[in-house]
Amino acid sequence: MSRMNQFFEKFIQNFDKIANTEKKRVFERLSILCTSQNIIIENLEEGIIAINTDGIIQGINKKASFLFSIPRNSEDTLLETYLMNTEIGKTILELIKSKDNEDRIIKDDKNKRILQITILPLGEKGKIIGTLIKALDITESYENSQKLKRAEQLAALTTLAAGVAHEIKNPLGSISIYIQLIEKIIKSNIDKNFKFYEDINEYTNIIKEEISRLEDTINSFLFSVRKLELELKEVNINKLILDTISFLKYEIENNNINIEVKFDIENLILKIDEKYIKQSLINIIQNSIDSIIESRKEKRNILIKLKVLENNAIINIKDTGKGIEKDKLSKIFEPYFTTKRSGTGLGLTNVARIIEAHNGNINIENTKDGVSVIITLPLIQENQKFLKMD
Repeated sequence: MSRMNQFFEKFIQNFDKIANTEKKRVFERLSILCTSQNIIIENLEEGIIAINTDGIIQGINKKASFLFSIPRNSEDTLLETYLMNTEIGKTILELIKSKDNEDRIIKDDKNKRILQITILPLGEKGKIIGTLIKALDITESYENSQKLKRAEQLAALTTLAAGVAHEIKNPLGSISIYIQLIEKIIKSNIDKNFKFYEDINEYTNIIKEEISRLEDTINSFLFSVRKLELELKEVNINKLILDTISFLKYEIENNNINIEVKFDIENLILKIDEKYIKQSLINIIQNSIDSIIESRKEKRNILIKLKVLENNAIINIKDTGKGIEKDKLSKIFEPYFTTKRSGTGLGLTNVARIIEAHNGNINIENTKDGVSVIITLPLIQENQKFLKMD
């Protein structure tokens, strides 16, 4: 028991014997103490909610009210009433029931926030009288730590990629040349009616495909470690998006995929490296195509939207593919990580690197139908610049 509690117990026990002036002094002091503690709690960066053993709210501060959209006058009401209708709320209720005291990082998809949640027991005189929920918005620090993590991983990749390029690229080139020579000899000296002609032809084609795949892997490695030197110029991003779709037109049509484009703003000019941004868009749309094919859904759509928000251009690419498992979503930009059966696991790593080099940001999240990729790129000036049309 704290000295403060001992004092008040003694004060209450002897209440009738204490002079009124002393009572007044104690209550004034108590009022000042309560006010100062309330000010401190109200202005904490952490959201605080205290509930009793029945889940009834005993106290809530301003930050928690904001983070969970709970009214300020919610004392003496059931916490579950406010949390049961949101995914993050349901997760917190589960944590309370599990009595898990470890810090948990939870993504609030609805409000685009990342929260650190801590559930602690409230005790008095050795008895549990309730639960304390602490919530801290760590969105900025978490995103910065993820960027730092990717930077460290890419730095570690440098040495490996250099070795791979040196040890594999040159011998691979030699193999490719000799396969071409073998094909030339076969075509010149073996009759097409020869029993094993088709088999030999098939095997050489497989070897060429595997060589091509290895070359793609090496090139991805090399791109990951080279310094990005952007050639920035003013580009019509609307036209670039349409050009990218045209480039992938065959794959889109061949797989019966409907692609829709919505520009909230026409002829928006951004200062970007056209080659690298197009490469990023191709990678993302190609991923959407692959995801839709694997999902085997009847609904086969890709929606690309462009809008301006504050001082940024927002490109949102949504698909109706198979989505990404929740536990894999946070790893999606890590080197070597891939949800595909084949692939280097460097595609989205390189996309993130390109977007960040443009002082932009990329985020991927699941939707009810598939996946949404959101690319944020800064405008040229505070006021957006548009292409003048004749």
